[in-house]
Amino acid sequence: MKEDDHTPAKVWRKHRLRQAMLFVTVPGVLLGTASITAAYSSGWMSPPPPKPACRPMVVPAPARGSFTVNVLNATGVDGKAAQVAAGLAKRKFRIGGISNAPDSWYVTQSAVVHYGAQGLDQALLTAEQIPGAKLFEDVRNGTAVDVVVGLGYKDMVPIPPRLKPIPSEVSVNVYNTTYKTGLAKTVADAVKARGFKVKDVSNDPQQTMQLGTAVIRYGEEGDLAAALLKQHVPGAELVRDDRTGPRIDLVIGSAFTDLVPVAAVPALPERPKSVVPTVARPCH
Repeated sequence: MKEDDHTPAKVWRKHRLRQAMLFVTVPGVLLGTASITAAYSSGWMSPPPPKPACRPMVVPAPARGSFTVNVLNATGVDGKAAQVAAGLAKRKFRIGGISNAPDSWYVTQSAVVHYGAQGLDQALLTAEQIPGAKLFEDVRNGTAVDVVVGLGYKDMVPIPPRLKPIPSEVSVNVYNTTYKTGLAKTVADAVKARGFKVKDVSNDPQQTMQLGTAVIRYGEEGDLAAALLKQHVPGAELVRDDRTGPRIDLVIGSAFTDLVPVAAVPALPERPKSVVPTVARPCH
């Protein structure tokens, strides 16, 4: 700074200049603020509306048996893909291939479900079975999905309790092991009259000789159906075998006389209202 900057004349001029700038600036700011406030109050200017919240679209889930699920193992643990495939099959999914994932795939999540543009709903339904599973869209066609089991896999979600069947949901073969000709048809007609679906009626293809009232043969999926039929056949013995599917066999023995009277059969449990399964498509 030069020495003559502090002369009384120059100090006075700087003071007047600051006053002038303050006179112009402050009213301008106040006027501008007041104008904006008045505009908002009058509705001339409105704040931008908030963006609508993104809500997933809930749609009916596809039938579990309507698409193919391939299972790949990326854990390095032998048998993990087969384990997951068996769990999905118990949940009524249709299993395709079971194999190891390429060595270059490193999956830390519980699972990654690969799907194409047409298979989003199928992938969402499948991923719901494995806690922590993630989705990955690729360029495949169709609705088939691949489940790549990762290092974080622990277990699947519990299987919902099965409903006890009613007679119209049970398919039964009726077989005769006695010397009484036509007994299988007589019993089959009586069973059918109580609402059961009768399929094969003949002599026992296993050629057994039953001395008791009857034997009800069933597989893993037919336990509830067998228990229901047993209520109609006095003294029937339940025998589980390695068959697949829910169909059961009623094998009539030499001690059979008649079915349990209808009035003595326990009442069917009340069926809960059916709920349509859904999936929630994520919003973008």
